Amino acid sequence: MSTYNEQLKNIKPDLHQVNSLKNSPAFSQFLQDNAVGNAQFDSADTAVYHFLRDLEYVKTKVLEVKYPELTALSIFPVDRSTPPGAEKAGYEVADMIGGAQIQANHSNDVRRVDIKSEWIDVGIKQIENFFDYSFRDIRAAQFAGRPLQDLKAKASNRDIHEEINALAWAGDGNYKIKGVLSDGTGIQESSMPDILANMSAIELNKAITEKVAKMHADSRGVFSPDTLVLPLEQYDRLFDEIFDGTALSSPGKWILENNRHIKRILPAPELMADSGVNPHGAPVGVLFEYNRDNIAIEVPMPPTMRAPHPTLTGFQVLNEARCGGAFVKQPMSAMILTNL
Repeated sequence: MSTYNEQLKNIKPDLHQVNSLKNSPAFSQFLQDNAVGNAQFDSADTAVYHFLRDLEYVKTKVLEVKYPELTALSIFPVDRSTPPGAEKAGYEVADMIGGAQIQANHSNDVRRVDIKSEWIDVGIKQIENFFDYSFRDIRAAQFAGRPLQDLKAKASNRDIHEEINALAWAGDGNYKIKGVLSDGTGIQESSMPDILANMSAIELNKAITEKVAKMHADSRGVFSPDTLVLPLEQYDRLFDEIFDGTALSSPGKWILENNRHIKRILPAPELMADSGVNPHGAPVGVLFEYNRDNIAIEVPMPPTMRAPHPTLTGFQVLNEARCGGAFVKQPMSAMILTNL
């Protein structure tokens, strides 16, 4: 594994940032106070360059951090087609009206076919926070010959991701943003015949197939759900226990092997009753067809850390993102499962 100093060699900070910081009075004073020209830095250029490379290294390492318990962006398709500067995003739902009919010879009452469309728009929420490094932090990192502490940057990114995840699941009424579990999306709810803990693998497979069949019939064969998302507790039971009739396989594995519709069964802590983003007050599941044209999480701008801004005591780094929640373009492609 390469060392920190070896990795730094591959980082090339933006020249505009270098010049901007070099001309900053706060940073210039910092250099004077810390005797530029010693073994650490032989010039202001070197000091600025080192600091910016350090920040770029921190941001790179933070972006490698995974947040598996924040599931929305990994479960549903993500749409980044909306420009980052847009205040609203929208989509058009079109349907055909009219149709052909049998006509008599020389008839003049031919049926007209047209398209009925409805435009649906949602707000885009600006999400921001910042973290900072004091000159003391910089001095300590330089003295120790190690990178700047990345915990602040990780906390910043985590905070942004939590807000995006909450919008994707629960929405925000103040911004007219809907989530997958919000009211008004058009997604139907359907109760399971019994709680999962009381059902065998065969009974559960039959219940899931009946839900899929209902969605398939209601949409006249247009939508065929392929993904089942369950609260963490129900998911763990499905894949940790073994029941008779499943050939020593867990019910979850057995269902994936024997149900021709379901291709993925995924866990989501957000579907638990006490998750904070589940408005149902009880565990729920989500059955849906994975297709960007059906449901997608609108993220015009993923978390983006801006160039450091000099202050009197150090530097601030702005972290921002933009999110429009869940675009449920085809509500018949999904179903909320209750009584789990």
